[in-house]
Amino acid sequence: MEKSKLKISVNLFAALLYFMGAPAGGIIPVLIASGYILIVEENEKLKRTAVKAFILTLLFSLLTSLMNWLSASLASFFNMLASTSSRTIYGINDLDKFNFIKLFQTFSWISSNLTFITYFFAAVIMVVLGFRAYKQIDIKIKWIDKILDKHF
Repeated sequence: MEKSKLKISVNLFAALLYFMGAPAGGIIPVLIASGYILIVEENEKLKRTAVKAFILTLLFSLLTSLMNWLSASLASFFNMLASTSSRTIYGINDLDKFNFIKLFQTFSWISSNLTFITYFFAAVIMVVLGFRAYKQIDIKIKWIDKILDKHF
């Protein structure tokens, strides 16, 4: 079994990259580990895995940030509607008839559940990819592999 310069197996190092990329870990540990691999390590498969794990971690971080931003933006919009002194804004003549509070609660429930689902699936995907990397099963993601083939 091939070892890295840190004296751990290449498979374990590749798996750790994906495990660190799960939403609980974050992008900074993956960035540091990937940078180390690209600068110090010589194994080409490990380098490809480092870039792939970093791209996926970045993608999932952007996706969850987008979900959080969208949720916060819409919550701000609903708060603006609720706090306005004029009751004839955006065609809503009577906010009591519109049942604005119920709409806001429903929206909050949906957005928090969508954010949770995004975090959950990102974590599941990264953990599954980590176990596949540990077992030396090549993970094919066409658009990332195309970039890697072009630049590696």
